[in-house]
Amino acid sequence: MDGDDNSVNRIRWDELPGTVRAEVEHRLGSQVRAATTQAGGFSHGLAARLELRDGQNFFAKAISTDDSLAVMYRTELETAARLPPTVPTPALRFTLDARGWLVAVFDYVPGRHPRLDRRAELAAVLATIERLAIMLTPSPLPDLPTIVQHYGRQLQGWRRFAEHEPPADLDGWSRRNLDELAELESTWTDHAAGETLLHTDLRPDNMLLQLDGSVMVLDWAWPCRGAAWIDLVALTPNIVAHGIDVDELLATHPTTSGVDPAAVSAFLCALAGYWAMKSREPAPPRSPWLRRYQAHSAQVTANWLSRRLGW
Repeated sequence: MDGDDNSVNRIRWDELPGTVRAEVEHRLGSQVRAATTQAGGFSHGLAARLELRDGQNFFAKAISTDDSLAVMYRTELETAARLPPTVPTPALRFTLDARGWLVAVFDYVPGRHPRLDRRAELAAVLATIERLAIMLTPSPLPDLPTIVQHYGRQLQGWRRFAEHEPPADLDGWSRRNLDELAELESTWTDHAAGETLLHTDLRPDNMLLQLDGSVMVLDWAWPCRGAAWIDLVALTPNIVAHGIDVDELLATHPTTSGVDPAAVSAFLCALAGYWAMKSREPAPPRSPWLRRYQAHSAQVTANWLSRRLGW
């Protein structure tokens, strides 16, 4: 399931303190005439197109420094500032950390989120993933943690269900195969090593289809180093949701064609367990649809995994 346009209640431009807005305008050299909040995504921070009185347009993101998401935002901005200029992502103009707010201003790039059910747009997404795998290997940010260091403790949902009483509403297939799923999940770390800079949060709402048909990648909030095939496999549940034959895609795409199918299955298993676990947690107050997205992702991935494994 793609990101829902009504999935988050974002902070608006006019909710920022006047002194912070004035400083941003000073840095931009013109007053903001209009601010259009970006729909979609699951972070409640400000994400808005700023239209200036002098005719320029920029894209701004902001979060309170005492917000639980502030650490994630800092990571995103630090990563954006260090990415090579050849990476297809909007350029970061400046950041501002003042009066309890963290603000970043990017170049505004006209476009919209790609539709994975449209052949040409999916092809553009896949081309960008291939391009990223090439230009980000080896990682231009070698000091980042590995994917195992970053996600190793989180991708253990099936194991936690197996060690405790599984949820009463867990589907029959997952309940019957819980021990096997926990065992398969435990092997994903054996295959994930690599020196590619990974995004690890590729979804349609984190990508931008430009007017020329090419795709940019947004929101580098969860970067780490790992095997080049990880980003495509993490995106595939979004593709499967449209009824597309993803096994054929994985067998032919340059980043995954030579990968051991057992490695792909192990990582998909870990993702399904993570989503199954997270979807049962209380919903964040300003992102009420996040758990629904995670529950849908868990169901789609588990259904595909059952067919893939033949269990």
